[in-house]
Amino acid sequence: MENTNNAPKKSGNLVRNVIIGILVAAFVGVGAFGLLSKTGILMDKLTALEVGDMKVSATEYRIFYNQAEMDLINQYGSTLVMYYGVDLGQPLEVQPYGDGTWGDYLHSSAKQNVQAVYSLYQEAVKNGYPIADENDVTYRGEMALHRTTADSYDMDLDKYIDNVFGKAVSYEALEKVAVIKATATNYYNDYLAGVEVSDSDIDNYYEENKLVFDKVDYRYFSIPYETVKYEAPAEGEELEEGAPTSEEVAKFMTEENRAAAQAKADEFISRITNEASFNKLAKEYADEDNKERFDDPDATLITEGDLSGAETSDTTAWCAEDGRKSGDTTTIDNGYTITVLYFIDRYLPEKDTATVRHILISAAEAAEDATDEEKAEAEEAIAAAKTEIEEIYAEWQAGEKTEESFASLAIDRSSDGGSVTTGGMYDDFAQGTMVEEFDAWCFDPSREYGDTEIVKTEYGYHLIYYVGEGEPSWKVQSREALQYAGYEEYYNEFTGTYTLTEHEYGLGLAY
Repeated sequence: MENTNNAPKKSGNLVRNVIIGILVAAFVGVGAFGLLSKTGILMDKLTALEVGDMKVSATEYRIFYNQAEMDLINQYGSTLVMYYGVDLGQPLEVQPYGDGTWGDYLHSSAKQNVQAVYSLYQEAVKNGYPIADENDVTYRGEMALHRTTADSYDMDLDKYIDNVFGKAVSYEALEKVAVIKATATNYYNDYLAGVEVSDSDIDNYYEENKLVFDKVDYRYFSIPYETVKYEAPAEGEELEEGAPTSEEVAKFMTEENRAAAQAKADEFISRITNEASFNKLAKEYADEDNKERFDDPDATLITEGDLSGAETSDTTAWCAEDGRKSGDTTTIDNGYTITVLYFIDRYLPEKDTATVRHILISAAEAAEDATDEEKAEAEEAIAAAKTEIEEIYAEWQAGEKTEESFASLAIDRSSDGGSVTTGGMYDDFAQGTMVEEFDAWCFDPSREYGDTEIVKTEYGYHLIYYVGEGEPSWKVQSREALQYAGYEEYYNEFTGTYTLTEHEYGLGLAY
């Protein structure tokens, strides 16, 4: 088995070309090779990877690779451009990343995905698990994801397949991979659901991970001080008046500034009697240009502060100390400010969760600086989206009006690629994590199973089906972490029996 963490080596092209040449000869001459390459017959015949007893064709591997590339661009497109200098107008395959290329990264990701999916599929088959068919929700969702992605790029499905996967990849090839992925996904989800987690397990998990779940409220006020730097004058020039004459003098001046800020902070603390006094003192001690900011009583307030950074943040570490109580104060030297802290509370948020299904018809408002023509187009698109969602709602109401029929419509009609693979479902999400209008509807206290309504947000029109409320968010996260740990133990046991073997000629043919 070759190294699965690297892209196929270019030195393997000679061997690959010889093998391809032999295969081409078997199909009656050079003309047949062109035909086979364009139709994907050769890619279907040649193996790129083996996972256990399953052979993964060059066509199947290309689907996984291109999906990894598309996911990377969709999720991190602006980051790739701004921080990594990626040119999205050129193939990622050859653009540098780290010690290699983005192609190396994507090949590694694709191979890992292939091994996980095909291992799970084989494990499912071994255990008599049902293979996904055309009526399976997960399978239909996998195929619908291609539709939603094509729609997002304003392409028909055939053009999308050609542009994203290449002419050698057929719709039938996508269907084959979707069956394997859906079966693996269903088996994975059912195994997770079967991992038993008790209330005491959840409580113990919380005790071991308090810094992950606990939040903190506190107030802060920063008193800046100047860090003085020594810069030697150029030859023939003199130091400016008041500038330090050496590194030692610069350090001394900085320490004087720091000490003055510390004295001011100590005086601030000595005058604190409660939260209200903290706010008044903040305005009193603020620079003239910033005093007005502290008319807002929340200007000094941090709520639901994260404690997970206790190892790297002095502020967080102080808030996380055992025995910390309301009204405690301290100062923190950040290297350029002295920050006064006032501790209010540490607690475990009992945030509600909800599960819903939804169908989205996308339509965005025009930007503020849009032209009149662009605004008119946006308004037209919004009106069309409203009409379409109302038609979908009417279709559902005219049918069985069940959750299952709603899920089927979500697969067929929703624009939301993030949920179309699950029949429009978002499960156990915490209050405050969704866009405002969507969140408000889902967490209305009067909400009951089966409630449906059209809700407009900045993303377009949503038809929402309420499934139910769930456990507090920290319990949901704890249960999921424990279930995944149980699955991971199982996966590590069986995955070694489904080893990954690379066939460089098949991998190379895919590109």
